[in-house]
Amino acid sequence: MLYIIGTKKEAERLKGLFSNEVFTAVVGIAKILDEAYGEGRNIFEDDGGYVCIVESNLDVDKLKAKYQLDLEEAIPEYCTKLSDEWLQIFLLCNNEFGINIMLSTQTTVSKNFYDYI
Repeated sequence: MLYIIGTKKEAERLKGLFSNEVFTAVVGIAKILDEAYGEGRNIFEDDGGYVCIVESNLDVDKLKAKYQLDLEEAIPEYCTKLSDEWLQIFLLCNNEFGINIMLSTQTTVSKNFYDYI
């Protein structure tokens, strides 16, 4: 399932659904976005951005179809390995908007990001 998280409150609902590494990273990013840009912002239109959790190849396809975010073509600003199962990718869209992606290493597109780690 594709998760789109914009606020710390939304992130905290994920407790127990993901590994501690993923949960902690998502909550931390959402907290920073809330503090810097406000909890009431429109996460798609206002400054700040959001976090995606991409678990499967189907999620990769949904992200491209619904949000016009093509991970096959994406060039990350930052990429790190959270664990053997997860990558954390940051895509900077403009000066005040970024998308943080927690990407399962089980997705075929994940191999594209190993050169950036």
